[in-house]
Amino acid sequence: MSSNNSMGKIVIFYFSGTGNTWWVSEELARQFTKLGYIAEAYSIETVPVEKAAVMIDAVDMIGFGYPIHGSDVAKPMEKFICSLPRVSGKKAFVFCTQWLWSGDGAQVGGTMVHEKGFNVQWGEHFLMPNNVTVSIISLPYTNNYNRLAGVLDRARKRAVSFTREISTGRVFLRGFSQVSFYLGCMQRLPFRKVFHRLQNDIGIDRDNCIDCGECVRLCPVRNFYYQNEVIQTKGECIICLRCYNFCPVAAITHMGRPHLHERGEPYRGPIKDFDPGVLITSKNC
Repeated sequence: MSSNNSMGKIVIFYFSGTGNTWWVSEELARQFTKLGYIAEAYSIETVPVEKAAVMIDAVDMIGFGYPIHGSDVAKPMEKFICSLPRVSGKKAFVFCTQWLWSGDGAQVGGTMVHEKGFNVQWGEHFLMPNNVTVSIISLPYTNNYNRLAGVLDRARKRAVSFTREISTGRVFLRGFSQVSFYLGCMQRLPFRKVFHRLQNDIGIDRDNCIDCGECVRLCPVRNFYYQNEVIQTKGECIICLRCYNFCPVAAITHMGRPHLHERGEPYRGPIKDFDPGVLITSKNC
């Protein structure tokens, strides 16, 4: 990340379970670049905290992006933020991805970032496709990329608007009100109480599993492991559903139920031929 540019340098750190936050992060980096910034987006699974600290020191502004789980910050991003060293007032923005709404999804992460000494001046929420294909109640879902294109187009327009707001220097904090906070708490407080029980909801359909190891490779918290050449789970799931959606034979169960093939294939990311490997593979930084 070295070049002469009067608009400054930006690094975006993100966690993405099935590709939605990856897509938004890359789109934000593209829009910042169009505005004259030097901007790069990095999955936190590929950047050690020590390296992240060096990168933060070298740029003018930091972005933090994550999916919302029960109106709460995804656990890997929470851990990443808490592990960072304190800074002194460096400008930052936060954004979250969500299917429908989260209330204060950006604010809850923004508070964590602020506690690390960052000056959080911008926050935004991005509506993205639903990646939950099995749940207690039947939620609207599609893996039709022609239909998903409309969702991505709206998210792209919001990315354009958000980056322009940031470039003006005006404070913009969507969802940082007291009303949003209370709406978020309606989901977040019950979710936190039951989260430890949900961590054991991912299982393996032994009749279909081919022990290929893709779930072991992709899991961000190493919930899967081999024991006597058979894949097992530790009960430490963070409910990102990456394993569920990217198992090549749909052998992962959620809440004891397999994927419902009559609803189509599992969610394979926001764009056709999305490679989840980009979320775990380091790029030159």
